[in-house]
Amino acid sequence: MELWSSASYEPHLLSLPFAFAPAAMLIVIAYALVMRGEPKLRAWMLAHFVALMPYSLTMALSPSLRSPAAALTAFRAAGSFIPLAAAAGAGFQLTMLGKRGPWRVFVWAGVVVASAWAILGLTTDVLVDDVHWLPPGFWYAKAGSLVWASLASTLLISGPTFALMTIAAFREQPGEERRQLRFVLAANYVTYAGLTDVALAYGIGWFPLGWFLSGVGSVLVARALVVEDLLRVRAIDTTAPQLVLHFTVAVLFGWLMLGVLGHVTWWGMGIALSLSYLGVRTTIATVGLINRGARGGEGPLERLLDQLVVRARALTSEPDVARLAIDIVELGLGVKIDVLIAQAEDYGWTDAAGVRLPDEAAPDPLLGAWLGEQRGALWPEHPGIPDDLREPLRGLLAKRGRTLIPATAHDELLALIIVPATHPVRGRSLAFLEQTAVRLGEALVHARMAHRAEQRAALAREVELAAVVQQQLLPKPGPHVYGDLTIVGSWLPATRCAGDFWGVYSLGDKRVLVAIGDVTGHGVASATVTAAAAAACDVAVRRHGSALDLTQLVTMLDAAVRRVGGGQLSMTCFAAILDPDASEVRFVSCGHTSPYVCRAGETSEPAIELHALVGRGNPLGGGSAPAPKVQQKQLRAGDLVVWYTDGVIEAKDPAGEAYGDRRLQRMLRKLDRNQLTAPAVHTVIHAAVAAHRGSRPRGDDETLVVAQWAPS
Repeated sequence: MELWSSASYEPHLLSLPFAFAPAAMLIVIAYALVMRGEPKLRAWMLAHFVALMPYSLTMALSPSLRSPAAALTAFRAAGSFIPLAAAAGAGFQLTMLGKRGPWRVFVWAGVVVASAWAILGLTTDVLVDDVHWLPPGFWYAKAGSLVWASLASTLLISGPTFALMTIAAFREQPGEERRQLRFVLAANYVTYAGLTDVALAYGIGWFPLGWFLSGVGSVLVARALVVEDLLRVRAIDTTAPQLVLHFTVAVLFGWLMLGVLGHVTWWGMGIALSLSYLGVRTTIATVGLINRGARGGEGPLERLLDQLVVRARALTSEPDVARLAIDIVELGLGVKIDVLIAQAEDYGWTDAAGVRLPDEAAPDPLLGAWLGEQRGALWPEHPGIPDDLREPLRGLLAKRGRTLIPATAHDELLALIIVPATHPVRGRSLAFLEQTAVRLGEALVHARMAHRAEQRAALAREVELAAVVQQQLLPKPGPHVYGDLTIVGSWLPATRCAGDFWGVYSLGDKRVLVAIGDVTGHGVASATVTAAAAAACDVAVRRHGSALDLTQLVTMLDAAVRRVGGGQLSMTCFAAILDPDASEVRFVSCGHTSPYVCRAGETSEPAIELHALVGRGNPLGGGSAPAPKVQQKQLRAGDLVVWYTDGVIEAKDPAGEAYGDRRLQRMLRKLDRNQLTAPAVHTVIHAAVAAHRGSRPRGDDETLVVAQWAPS
């Protein structure tokens, strides 16, 4: 009792800086007491810092102790627990690394040896023989006869685990785990560097650094293992932050009170410290009530559920949501659950990592349909399970756990929460898991909707890009003038991307190639095929120039459509070479609609002569070769040629009646021979089709090309 007698202690301001180390350790100890998580890791960390606490407290009390006997008692307690701190630290390191087997024996052997040193140090003078007064103004221990052996035992216990930690910290794959390992390793190196204070016990040196290094090590541990978790826990569990705040403020306030009171008895000191803690506790509680107002209190488990909802809003991946739920439950109950996710696309199942389960490991489809209608926890002996489903449920849980909780939404089974058999849950814990299943179902629905929205946005971007590329590959509307030939064209897609294309190319010698095509369907896939066809036309013209043969062109187009369409898409095509010098048009047709030649009659009869350019051939990219035959027809100066895709003649009015090929023929025959020009005819046809369609949207792409050999 001499340590606490009124004559042995007098508060001194020099003790205040030495209080840094115990204050830092108190933060770690307080968090270890209230944190949730791996119990073994938490226990070893708690034992390590509790064993270090006697030395830190002794150094904090040393400047204030006035009795050599009291100082001797304190330093014997401080030195006795150093090997035990090393053994607990070794256990902490090996638990972090997941080492078992022989290493567990090594750690417990170290604990036994360290415990023997603690008993010897407390009951004999083999570790601390006496104390001496250092010039800065505090006591320090004198080495006993077996200090060297205690130090050797400490190094022997901690050395191998330090080597393992160092290797793991530098061989671990980059990530959060490696970063945490390195922080813990640095904290331990700093803490153990305080063993250099043994030199002071042999009279070497004049100021100790061990207390400072142990305090810095505690701060680093708080940074690596506490601070990051503390920031996360602060939003969901206020117990740890409040306890840390109470301890820290109460210690500082109590120390100042003792400095003001001066010389007090040990029981007076206890009363002063108790009053300090109660004052701090009351102040913090009052501030909390003011901030909370009349709102009802929420427990940590309720705040965890709120965090599951809030943090899941930013996730679009179902496995990410499942892993978040696993972390939340482990933080709340200390239980690592398993989550199986039902796939909406093919009725398969994946685990929380997104790995697909084999069919034999997945829930039975009949069981899944029944689970979609259930709420709450289930187990093989549950009375509400139908007899024919009891065995499939038992088989599902045989290798995974004991309790199953379905996560559903609108009677659709989204996931299964499976609790391991080693952690039976009941009461409030079971209610927390059932609420977690409800929140998990809501979060998975949100993740699916967000994922589909992302897919639609990505598809919209792809469509926009395909449309831009397609527009760049097609000619401008015109007119395009090549000598005596004038060509005007238009391209009106039914959707953002079209399956139609057209092109006009000069071949030299006054000859002009006009090509028009229509891919089955419309959209991104069809637009890709039309882009390939347009590119193939460009390549054919660049490669062959004036020597281009229509058969070669069709062969290249067929290869391009087959390659890009994969045999699933085909394209009709009509290619023609207008040759004014030869007064003819040479053409091939691959399943395309027949163009018309409009010719003003030689008499004064106002009617226009109409001639169809009929060709035979299979569509490109289909199951058989196109094998078209090159046809030719004589042209006269002033003749006009009209190409179109089937979207023009299939345009429907609001009543559903198509414009039709016969209506187009009648309109062409009634053209004004005095205004028989490419731009005028193109405008007339386009206006007639638009008027017929009225307010009805286009059901198919409409492409129209008109060319004229200028009158002589």
